[in-house]
Amino acid sequence: MTPGPRRALRTLRLSLLAHPRLPIARLRSHAPYCPRTPHPHPHPKMKHIDRSALYTDLMARFSYVAQFVDFGDADKAAIKGAASALAPLVPTVVNAVYEKLFSFDITKRHFIKKMEGYEGNLEEDLASLSGDSDQIKFRKEMLSRYLVKLVTSEFDEAFVKYIDWVAVIHTNNKGKRSGINVEIIHINALMGFVENILISTIMDLPIDNEGKKAALLAFNKLLWIQNDLFVQYYAYDGSEIAEARANVKGVIRPAGTSGGCPFSGAKST
Repeated sequence: MTPGPRRALRTLRLSLLAHPRLPIARLRSHAPYCPRTPHPHPHPKMKHIDRSALYTDLMARFSYVAQFVDFGDADKAAIKGAASALAPLVPTVVNAVYEKLFSFDITKRHFIKKMEGYEGNLEEDLASLSGDSDQIKFRKEMLSRYLVKLVTSEFDEAFVKYIDWVAVIHTNNKGKRSGINVEIIHINALMGFVENILISTIMDLPIDNEGKKAALLAFNKLLWIQNDLFVQYYAYDGSEIAEARANVKGVIRPAGTSGGCPFSGAKST
């Protein structure tokens, strides 16, 4: 071999040694180079969910939805961490909620009816009803307690039963003494409004950005869990199960609870 090719070969070997990750043996054998790929992570074990339990067992339903939206210990800690900053703002949030409810006649009309547990004077004139009326002061106090529970609870079974009670008292059910029945469209709209207020309020809190982000995510998950507990009493899903909690509580649905589609008898147009 002449000096020229020898020098070129020596230069090539030195360049390969400078890059030890290159597969020299494969280059010599002209074999195709296939980089190693990391071993894929195994799929997590799929959990079994008993469908009937979702409608008959409150804690099973709560647990499933909480797991689905990833509501865990970090979220609970984030909510409690923001509690001291949020507590002084509860009256402001409550007033904003009632101002919104009073801005539509279809939602304001619910408040001229007597609420269970209220024994004071009752203003029955829609135009005269205001935020300073006795029955509204009583309701504002109830909403304040609810918001305080959201930020201070241990998120145990007692808390789950409480937010479930908040849901069922708005429905038309046989065990209810008052005639205040709120349709789901207004519930959904109100939950969306409350979430907007919480987002705006949390963004203005004197805490760091990580704390704000954690609190926003946590409250978003918690409100979706609350909303699901409302929906269980309005939706027809699970109504064919005799022991379904909505059936046990005597929730009256407009088209009955036969378990079939409420629109099955409707004529197409």
